[in-house]
Amino acid sequence: MAAAAGTAARRTELEADRADKELPNPPVVVTVLAPERTCSDRTVSHRRVLFVDDNPEFLASIRELMLALSEGTWDVLTAEGAGAALGLLQQQPIDLIVVDVEMPVVDGVQFLQLLQRKYPAIPRTALTGGATEARRAAVLSAGAEFCLEKPRAPGQSKQLYAALNELAHPPTEDGFRGVLRRVGLADVVQMECLAANSSVLEITAPSARGEIVIKGGAVLHAWSGPLRGEEAFYQLLALRGGQFALRPFVAPAERTIDGSWEFLLMEAARQQDEARHGGAPPEEEPPPPPKTEEPHAPMEAPSLTSYLPRETKTPAAEALPPATRIDEVLLCSQQGDVLYEWQCPQSNARINLLEFISQKAWQLAGSLPIGRLERLEVQGPAWRVVTQLQDDRSLFVRSSQPPAA
Repeated sequence: MAAAAGTAARRTELEADRADKELPNPPVVVTVLAPERTCSDRTVSHRRVLFVDDNPEFLASIRELMLALSEGTWDVLTAEGAGAALGLLQQQPIDLIVVDVEMPVVDGVQFLQLLQRKYPAIPRTALTGGATEARRAAVLSAGAEFCLEKPRAPGQSKQLYAALNELAHPPTEDGFRGVLRRVGLADVVQMECLAANSSVLEITAPSARGEIVIKGGAVLHAWSGPLRGEEAFYQLLALRGGQFALRPFVAPAERTIDGSWEFLLMEAARQQDEARHGGAPPEEEPPPPPKTEEPHAPMEAPSLTSYLPRETKTPAAEALPPATRIDEVLLCSQQGDVLYEWQCPQSNARINLLEFISQKAWQLAGSLPIGRLERLEVQGPAWRVVTQLQDDRSLFVRSSQPPAA
């Protein structure tokens, strides 16, 4: 019995030894509960970078260099010219575009402008053999993040990779990212201020370029060419078209604006409206009123008073001097439907203004013990705007009066 037991024990040891030799490391099953996020079949840490240049030798060398420095975290694509680059952009997602400035036919500045219009969400930068101040200004105005020089030494190559890698891996932020088409600069300023954000609104247009600096929802500074402060702010908001980008906040060298953003936007809208109508009315006496009563006499407006509460008289109709001229009248419901309109060519703009004032009135009523704002008057040297807010309707009246002789 002892011999049998010893034989069995020896057999067990041999089988165990054989199993260890065949399978030295027993299998381990790992359950991953939070898999790595992917984007277009690529991990978030993996980036696809496109280099655009007309020199194939440079493209081959920069591709080999960036692949080595990125240690496999980059997919490096190359394109000889703008046409080949556009083809690649249509075929696959790109995280960063690096464009050579000195290219024939379509140069780097022109290609950057095209990318800004067609692919504004993709970061892009420029490479050049010699970065002059004029060239830097041109590529930055065309939408490039940076204007970098081509590397000429190993140390410069590492610096170039570090800068490009930061652009290819933007910091993750809460919220949404997208592209807004045909949005007004006033809307962007209002969104940033209402959210109490801190940012730099960079504006580029064919006729002007400048910035509006916002900190904690307050406008601190603005510049446009040689202009500074409120004058620059109004000029930028008067631009009819262009491009804008929200950059991280950088404190300005000086604070040139102290007024509230609400006043700034209202004053900008007033100046734009005045410019569209050719400025203030001429300083001359209006023609005498006709003896016969005309059916469209602006001071009559019989159907307007029927929409107002009985205890409310038509604002700006009785208090104004006889020489006052009513230029336009608009009455709308709480839902924005036009109830009455007289000589109001931009009714949508007036309705938006009334809704904006109504929102601010509610905010003031909640923060200050002064009750709800029901009437707002804005007066200039020869014009006057009166708005009246009711629970179910709102009124806008614009009048003009030549200055006293």
